[in-house]
Order: sequence, then structure tokens, then C-alpha cells
Amino acid sequence: MKYPICAVLALLACLGQALAQRYEVYAGRSVARMSREELGSNNPDTPVDNETSFRNGYGLGIRLTLNTRGYYGHELFGFYNRVGLHTIVYDENGNGSPADAKVRIAQAGYNFLSYMMPRGSRIRPYLTVGLHAAQHENPKIAGWSGIGTRNYGFNYGGGIKLLLSRNLLLRADVRDYLTGKPYELRFNDVKKAGGAIRQQEFSFGLAFGF
Repeated sequence: MKYPICAVLALLACLGQALAQRYEVYAGRSVARMSREELGSNNPDTPVDNETSFRNGYGLGIRLTLNTRGYYGHELFGFYNRVGLHTIVYDENGNGSPADAKVRIAQAGYNFLSYMMPRGSRIRPYLTVGLHAAQHENPKIAGWSGIGTRNYGFNYGGGIKLLLSRNLLLRADVRDYLTGKPYELRFNDVKKAGGAIRQQEFSFGLAFGF
């Protein structure tokens, strides 16, 4: 009697692997935690390097995933974040005043996923690393002297996927983005004009697998 039962269990296991999602389409929300890196100054004469910096914000985005038969995956993503920006602007007499605005940062890129459990598992933790581009919107601030820029960088992090039903997954990610400094503002210390800004992203949402 035990042999037919074992055969049925083996068949169900194989069927579960056969039905495991190869493709996933994800949509979710994110929290963007921005570092206070110095972005430069609007002052043309005596720039102060730390006058401009980002503030935290929120976003939303999509991820398109191709899972291999084993423990790996490939992913394209696009996220749209709305974050704060603080700066100092100057009038024609050289008098400075603080200004704050919301700016949009559109990110797109590719990530490689390394899973800790095989495809078809109900719980799949993973690590990820990838490359991305970020389009930084110019803030709508009178007296702003920077320009909107497209910057590039890399990101790394991890996450977990929980299989809720045959085609529905719950997903959460934590990622660390390092991106070139935007806006081309003026710096007193020209060495600070280069380098990167850091963004930590916490995202969560639902994915449809097929």
C-alpha cells in the first residue's frame, strides 16, 4: 500500500515543479530613504557644498522577472520615486533663502537574483545585485541653477517571496542604490562634485506568476 502512496506523492511533487512560476509581473509601493550627501550650491560666487541635499520620499514601480529552472533569476525594473529636496537660492543681491520642493526620480535597470530555495518553493528568500539609471527631475524653485540629469550606478540587496496561491505571490525587497551625483551644481571643493549619492529602498507588493 505504501508504494502507491509514495508514487502519488512523487507525482504531486513533480507537478508542483512543473506548475512553478517561470515568469512574474510585480507591482508595488516603496519607501525611499535618501542619504544627506552634499549636492552643491546655487551660489555662483562663494558656493557652500552642503546647501543642497535630498530628503526621504515614497514611490511605486514594477518588476518583470524570468526565473530559471534552479536557483537564479533575471529581472527588469522601473520605479518612480517622489522625494524631498532642500536647498538655498539667491536673489540678484546675493541674499540667500531656504527653499524646499518635491522632485521625481525615475529609475530603471537590470538585476540578477540568487535564490536560496528552488523554483516552486512556497517561501523563496534571495539576494540580488544589478545596474540602473536614474533620471533626476529639476525642482520647480525660482533661482535654481542646476539642470536635470541622468545618472548611473549599481544596487544590491535582498528580499523574500511568499507563494499565496498558484499564481499569486507576496514580495518584499530591501535595496541599496549608489548613483552618480545629479544636477551639476557648483562646489567650493571640486573633488566633491563627483562621487555618488546613496538611496535605501524598502518595497512591498504583489506579483502574478505564470
